[in-house]
Amino acid sequence: MEKNIFSKLIDLAIGAKWKQEREEYKRYKKRMNDLSKDYRIVMKEIENYLLTFASDTESTMAIFKALRDILELFESSAQERKDVLDVVGQDIGGFCDDLLQQLQVQTWTEKRKQQWSDNIRKKFSKGA
Repeated sequence: MEKNIFSKLIDLAIGAKWKQEREEYKRYKKRMNDLSKDYRIVMKEIENYLLTFASDTESTMAIFKALRDILELFESSAQERKDVLDVVGQDIGGFCDDLLQQLQVQTWTEKRKQQWSDNIRKKFSKGA
């Protein structure tokens, strides 16, 4: 099937990789929705929490990779009939914060802190 001009322009502008990433995301969402109720609830909450910290495409992709890893962990743990809270612990926020630290990507809060500090330093140099 030949591509129309619009598809060719999109591929040139943003690359064909976006289609692959979109398909990966769809597969991820389907697998997440196939989890048992407890695992699905925790997975969705972890996803919502982690994605709020994404500051750019790089950090979003790093978080998405971590989410896929968590999904694999959840799938295997569910097959072993483990309780989801035995897997992540009682402090799910702490689990997420530890994961964010391990990712070593700049979050939006870190980015904002840096901008804030830079703005203050600029004001000092202007004598404001």
